[in-house]
Parts: sequence; C-alpha cells; structure tokens
Amino acid sequence: MKKLLLDGQYIHNKTPWLNWAELLYGFEHGFIDEKGVSEYACEALTTESSQEAIELASLLLEEKYLVSNLLESLVNKEPSPKTEEPAKPWIFLLLSFLFEHQDEYEDPLEIVGELYADFDYPVEISSIIRYMPPPEGLEGSEEQLFENWKEVILTYKVFFEQQNRFT
Repeated sequence: MKKLLLDGQYIHNKTPWLNWAELLYGFEHGFIDEKGVSEYACEALTTESSQEAIELASLLLEEKYLVSNLLESLVNKEPSPKTEEPAKPWIFLLLSFLFEHQDEYEDPLEIVGELYADFDYPVEISSIIRYMPPPEGLEGSEEQLFENWKEVILTYKVFFEQQNRFT
C-alpha cells in the first residue's frame, strides 16, 4: 500500500485546532512529513506564536532535520494537558482524506482495513471494515460500507465539536 501522507494545508483546513502533541504523533507515525509539519505550522501562525513555531514554519528544506526537536520543544511548552488520544484526529484526517480521494485508489476499503489494524482496531470504525459482520438486521454491501464511512467521519467531527475543538 502506498503510505497515506497528508500535507500541512489539508490538515490545517480540516483540523486547525490540532495541538503540537497530536502533530508530533502524526509526524512520528509517518502521516505527515517534515515539509507538511512546516506547512501546518505556517498555516497556524498567529501573533502569539512562539519562537519555535515561527522557526518550524520557516524551515528551509536542508533544515528539515530540526523538525522533531522543534516539535518536541513545542509539546513540552504546550499549556494544555497532553492529549489522551492523539491518534483520534489522525483517524479522522486519514478517513476523510481517503473518502474524498477514493477514486485515486484501486481499493479504498482495503486501505481502511489496513488503517483499522494500524490504529489497533478502534471500535468506532468497525462498521466500515469489509470483513466485519454487518449489524443485526442489516444487509452487508459495499454501498452500505461507504454510507457507514460517511457516518463515521461525521461522528468524529461531532466528537471534536463537542470537545470545543472547532472554534
């Protein structure tokens, strides 16, 4: 499978509220690369941004080795408590991206199955896994899996809204 690598602009458009710990999680797990982290930091800059965030946003290609240290420094300075579930935003982001770009992949549902395993089988997405039995009384079909997929993405969005993550 070709690794799903998201760019910083896409991530910022979908989840402008990501904290540094969550961004570091995505970086460490290969869902975003150094260029993407720098793009995200650039999109997220405000007048209150720290020196590290400004450095991260303005990294040159040959300085990409600094990304990990800058991110870790930002995580350590972050006033908010460490996120209990740093994977959750990434499940949302990857499922959203894959759903929006499904025509670019031969078998997007197979990739969803791989993500299901990569994220240690989260119950929230079991309804879009091809080999899982459909709920009692429902007929299983590819069409139903894609409908469930839309629902799963919406459920994640509502979850983050309830946490007041979207401002």
